[in-house]
Amino acid sequence: MGRRGRSSGEGVTANPPKRTRHRYNLRSQSSRAKRDAALGGEQDGRRTVITDEEFREKNAALAVVKEGKSLDVESIDLLKEENRKLHHTDEYEQEDLIVRRGQEFKMKVKFDRNVNKDEDLIFIKFAYGARPQESKGSLVRLAIDLTDGIETLNDWVVKVTEVVKDTVTLTITSEDDSMIGKYEILFETKLKDSDKDFNKQDLDTTFIMLFNPWCKGDVVYMEKEEERFEYVLNDTGRIWIGSASRNYGRPWNFGQFETPVLSVALGLLDKGELADSGRNSVVSVIRCLSALTNSMDDEGVLEGRWTSEYPKGSTKPWEWTGSVGIIEQFHETGKPVQYGQCWVFSGLFTTLLRALGVPTRSVTTFESAHDIDCSMTIDKHYDEDGEPLEDLNDSVWNFHVWNESYFRRVDLPSGYDGWQAHDATPQEASEGVMRCGPAPLKAIKEGHVYLNFDTGFIFSEVNGDRVEWEVSKDGEMKVVYIDKHSVGRQISTKAVGSDALHELTWDYKYKEGTEEERRVVEFVNKFSTKRKRNIYNKGKPKELEFELLIPDTQIGDDLSVGVKVKNLSSKDRNIRVRLTLASTFYTGVVGRKVKGEVTEIQLAAGEDKAVMLDVTSDEYTEVMNPEGNFKLTATCRVIETNNMFATSESFFLTKPGIEFVIPDKICSFTETMGSMKFKNTTNFKLHNCVFHIEGAYIVKAKAYPYRKVVHPGDEVSIDISLFPRRLGNRLIMATFSADEITDVEGETTVHVVSKSDWEELEDKPSNEEKPSDEEKPTEDDKPTEEEKPTEDTNGGSGDAANMETD
Repeated sequence: MGRRGRSSGEGVTANPPKRTRHRYNLRSQSSRAKRDAALGGEQDGRRTVITDEEFREKNAALAVVKEGKSLDVESIDLLKEENRKLHHTDEYEQEDLIVRRGQEFKMKVKFDRNVNKDEDLIFIKFAYGARPQESKGSLVRLAIDLTDGIETLNDWVVKVTEVVKDTVTLTITSEDDSMIGKYEILFETKLKDSDKDFNKQDLDTTFIMLFNPWCKGDVVYMEKEEERFEYVLNDTGRIWIGSASRNYGRPWNFGQFETPVLSVALGLLDKGELADSGRNSVVSVIRCLSALTNSMDDEGVLEGRWTSEYPKGSTKPWEWTGSVGIIEQFHETGKPVQYGQCWVFSGLFTTLLRALGVPTRSVTTFESAHDIDCSMTIDKHYDEDGEPLEDLNDSVWNFHVWNESYFRRVDLPSGYDGWQAHDATPQEASEGVMRCGPAPLKAIKEGHVYLNFDTGFIFSEVNGDRVEWEVSKDGEMKVVYIDKHSVGRQISTKAVGSDALHELTWDYKYKEGTEEERRVVEFVNKFSTKRKRNIYNKGKPKELEFELLIPDTQIGDDLSVGVKVKNLSSKDRNIRVRLTLASTFYTGVVGRKVKGEVTEIQLAAGEDKAVMLDVTSDEYTEVMNPEGNFKLTATCRVIETNNMFATSESFFLTKPGIEFVIPDKICSFTETMGSMKFKNTTNFKLHNCVFHIEGAYIVKAKAYPYRKVVHPGDEVSIDISLFPRRLGNRLIMATFSADEITDVEGETTVHVVSKSDWEELEDKPSNEEKPSDEEKPTEDDKPTEEEKPTEDTNGGSGDAANMETD
């Protein structure tokens, strides 16, 4: 939705061009050229123009020199297995040394001769980025005290733990606010009292630094171990979707440790040209990745689409089962992946930030408002007959999913630490770019909409009042009612340690109608574009109370919806009730009208009565979109007072599911076959059907098109191949979609055991309790490339029929 922004920067590809000299990531020269052109062309007289290569060639600190008899480094052992385990990075599939900032790690350095503590001088340097420079903090140079002392610089620490002949063991601790990303390790050696014995070496040795929720000095520190596991280490989760009255947690494979997730996350910071000095700030990283997660600016990872029609060959938003397939496709092509909607953007953003070490979760708001004019209110319009005027309305999404990350806000006054809301779904530009946040939850709750970033926009999403306007035939508008309770309902995320829903509503706002909540809304109104209109003195007193009646109905069955109306006044009333049912997208945008009826009822004081609207399956299937979403609107006019009141609610119809036929326990690094099944319990003929499946470390994201028409009552079965690469419980999830129906889902959990345990299981009686091993398989267990089954992602052929028939 919205505009398409500018395009610049380089793609994050799997096969970057070979570089003959340097091993660092070059910045985009094309984007620099664009900036120079915007500044007026050639810049020789305005600033120093120099390439990254020229900079490094002229930088003496990066030069390679060999003079005399000083020590020469033969090899560096980064002790990857030991360090990665201590730094909680052993789950990453890529083989680099990956450490977390502010925490010590070790290395062993072997020289070409025995080290002489009295004669040898050794210096270690850590170079960051394309243009390392000590004055910018991107080149750290530390002397090594061979007498077992400690050397420090700007909170970097290096100490010698052991010297054995030609090998020195070092312990290094970085600053707890170090820049995240890739570092080069360089060495200098000298002989004391000699200007002729000098050596500078570049051994092509690197490591990757991440944020550290285990370090108290890091702004992302989380105190509770179970929360660190949930929000940093957990590679699967649930994202809540549906409606306020009926919703569920959709399973999602975050897969933050799988290749190439970390490489892409760091590459996006380059693509977004985030300055090196900004890469120590979680706020800057989130702002950068928020823009690059969507494709609206600089050709980011994922393109959004909110229509009923999708180009052939694209992946529809509801077909995704996780983030890894999206990231793999972007990594291979360097082009935005098609397509996503809010929960896909959120799941993807959670993956990227968890990969970098930022505690992050996906959060859903039901009845989420989209305030397009900074009024802090949500406007709904009706004609004199009570018919909704959808083209005049602000949108209220059935649900909207964004993200929260946990960190201290050192850029704001004290008191705003903790969970921060941010959003990668393209809605409104923030500082000229499609991104949103991070905004402190406390600031949202207290209405401090003057604080960075985008606090006012998020406030309106969760706590804006819905203002009902009546539009006369001559176009005049008047406020007829202000609904203070319908926006921002049941704000939800996955609970820590379980798949249950954890509600966050009162973290975002005070309880509806309380004195504190009204105080905040009135305060926020001072910053509204409508602050001079004083709409809060124009609403009519509430005479009626509504309860919409929406049953849990299977798609394809007849439908009966309605409203229960209660007379709150002390007098008898005659009420004209209009019920309108329309198809809608989950964004709240109304498609086509299904049916409407007007009924007049009489209510005694305090009496309530239900008014129903019966709809056959033929009536709604003709106009239904594949999501199966509808909106019911009830408008009631009190004949005696001529006052009109309205309410509406979105809902979806229940759909069939996917079943798995897979053994409960399977062996690691061994191919196991299974199947997934779908039975068409609707009354539709289903065309262009496709299954998608994914499971972290057990099955790569893959599509299985099914080219036959699936008739009502038909059952489709697809064979699947599993190849588990981690032990323990592994979640597998799948979706099924067709032209006529979407959002069909299924999931199952299998337990993966080691080869040795599997052999024991085969020798035991089937009714005996069998052992399990939660430890990670050893390197010896890992398969060669020839042993790994190949996977066709995002559109593979699968075992489908060749012809489509009706």
